[in-house]
Amino acid sequence: MKTLKILFLASHWRVSLINAFQDSKLSFERICGDSDPLAPSFREADRYQVLPLFSDPQCLRSVLNFCEVEKISALLPLTNKSIEFIAKHRMELEAEGRRLWIPQNRAIEICHDKWKLFEFLKGKGFDTPSTFLPGHLETSFPCIAKPRRGEGSKDLFIVRDYNGLEFYMKKCPHHVFQKLIDGQEFSVDAFFDKYGSPRLIVPRERLVVRGGEVMVSRINMDINIIEKVKALGSSLSLTGPCTIQGIQNGKFYFTDVNLRFGSGYVHTISAGGNVPLMMYKEMVGQDLDSVKLDIKDHSIMTRYSENIFHH
Repeated sequence: MKTLKILFLASHWRVSLINAFQDSKLSFERICGDSDPLAPSFREADRYQVLPLFSDPQCLRSVLNFCEVEKISALLPLTNKSIEFIAKHRMELEAEGRRLWIPQNRAIEICHDKWKLFEFLKGKGFDTPSTFLPGHLETSFPCIAKPRRGEGSKDLFIVRDYNGLEFYMKKCPHHVFQKLIDGQEFSVDAFFDKYGSPRLIVPRERLVVRGGEVMVSRINMDINIIEKVKALGSSLSLTGPCTIQGIQNGKFYFTDVNLRFGSGYVHTISAGGNVPLMMYKEMVGQDLDSVKLDIKDHSIMTRYSENIFHH
C-alpha cells in the first residue's frame, strides 16, 4: 500500500482528527505544521514543522521547502486562514502533483464572507436567517452580531435591543447582524468527491456547546437536512470535507459553511464515516464506490479537555 504524506496545515489543537487518521490503519504519514511550537498536535504527529505565520512573507517559501524536502503528497488545511493561504498560492503549492484539499476559489470567496454567503443562500432559495450590514438594519430582537469574516464563534455577541444594536454597530463595524433563530442547532459533516458528488452527509445535533465548540453531539440522520445539504453542495460545487451548520425549527436554516473538517467531525468518522479511506482512495486514483458506509444513527459523542505538560 502506497504511503501518503499529509501535511495538516494549522493543526494546533486538532489532536483527535490527527488520531483519526492513525486509527484508520491506512498508509498515511501524519505531518503537522503550525506557527505555535507548543501546538498539542505535534505530540501525536509522525513528524511536525514549526512554520511562520501566514502573514509572514517567508511563509510560502518555508511551506514549499518543507513540502519538497519531505515529499508531501497533500495539504489539508484546518482553519479558514490556512484555506485562504493555500488558495492564494494554489499554483505553487499544487506543483509536483500535490493534492490540495480545498474547493474552488468561488466557494471560498462566498463561504468565508458571511454577507456574501447570506446573499448566495437567499438568491438560491435556501432558508437562512435574515442578515443585515451595519446601517442597513431591518431586524427584530434578539439578533446576533458576528464578524463578516471569522471562525470559531470569536467576537460573537447577542444583541437584545436597539441600545445594544447601536453600541455594537459602532464597536463592530465589520460585523453582520443576523436574526437569532430558536431551534435545534446542527453541524452537518459532509464529504464531496473531486467531481462534487456527495459521498457522505451526516447531521449531528449540537447538544452542548462551549465557546463555540461542540462538547456533546448526537447523530440524527434527518433525510430533509441531508437532501438540503446535497443541494447546497451542488450549488457551491463543493469538494472534499466540510462541516455545514444550521438550525432546525420547522425549516432547516443554513447559518455557516466551513470548508474543512469541523471540530466535531471526528464523531462522524468514529460512527462509521470512513472519510480517511475515501481521501486515500481518491489520492491514489481508486474508485470510491467500493467504500461501504454504515453510520451509527443516534450515536452520541462527549468531549473533554486534556492537559499537556512541557517540563
